[in-house]
Amino acid sequence: MHDIRKNTCRAVVNEYSRRPVRSIPAFINEAAGADRGLICGFQLARGQRPREIPVDDIAACLSQPDAVTWLHFNLSEARARRWLLQAQFLPLAMRELLQEHDENRRIELVEGGLLLVVSDFTFEDESDPTEVAPLWCFASPGALITARMHPLKGVDDLRLAMRNGSLPELTSGVEIAALLLELRTGRVRRLAQMMIDRLGDIEDEILAGDIREQREQLGRTRRICARLRRQFSPERADLGKFLHRNAAELADSDLKALQSEADSLGFSIEEVAELYERAKLLQEELAARLAENTGRNLYVLSILTAVLLPMTLITGIFGMNVAGMPGLQDAHSFWRVMLLVIASGVMTLVGLFWRRLL
Repeated sequence: MHDIRKNTCRAVVNEYSRRPVRSIPAFINEAAGADRGLICGFQLARGQRPREIPVDDIAACLSQPDAVTWLHFNLSEARARRWLLQAQFLPLAMRELLQEHDENRRIELVEGGLLLVVSDFTFEDESDPTEVAPLWCFASPGALITARMHPLKGVDDLRLAMRNGSLPELTSGVEIAALLLELRTGRVRRLAQMMIDRLGDIEDEILAGDIREQREQLGRTRRICARLRRQFSPERADLGKFLHRNAAELADSDLKALQSEADSLGFSIEEVAELYERAKLLQEELAARLAENTGRNLYVLSILTAVLLPMTLITGIFGMNVAGMPGLQDAHSFWRVMLLVIASGVMTLVGLFWRRLL
């Protein structure tokens, strides 16, 4: 079934490729307006600040050999999908992925460029900082083309860095892609640092004896760590395998940038794994403290039960209201019974002290 679907999508893409190809500016002019699907575009020339480019300049920027162009598209816009499926500068494998909306992780070399499908953090659920969505990328020496279905934080960080000019010198689309991944990894590190601070406060509270609200916070921390490991550990492994197999086919600067990102992501994942184990140990410590408090409360309850048991027995006997009950006509019988009740409680306490139970 998967092969049938893939062949169908390949046929659709090939059909787009066989149609008469209009010039890129002419096609973009048809999509002029806010709904054309291009979120942002930047050109990076050596020794200059990144320049934001309008839609009409895309073709000219892509044809410049001494500059790098980044284009970011919104795939939820039909015109953007149609434009990308007809874009001859994209490899067929990239157009097939966009046609299928294939969200499976991927990193491979195709037709002189790097094809990636990675995860990035979304803006959609602020209550869950680990919510991710796929980002499709094609990086070549002269361009980086990215596309997404949902707003992503890492891409937005790169866009802001481009506008502020706070970037190192980037000479290829692969280096920009590596920077994009580094910005996403930076968000993982910030999440890890936030959890480190939170676990520090929780640990101080547990050791101080305040264990009222830490269980829920520890559970949420472990859940965040587990999701981060599940989402990015396989991606780190794929990137490491890719670099090991294809190191000779990459430019030195591109290889260095990707290797740096792989190391940074690996370090962040190890830090998240340590946080998971630390949260687990704190949960065990919290469970031990709760069990200790419960045992102490049960001990006090058991002592009270032992002391009150003979007193309750005496009051129960004298409350039977049957004929022949002694003291019914004696005016001082109530006080004698109360004295007997108190004496039974005292004798029980003495017995507990003698048995070294208190």
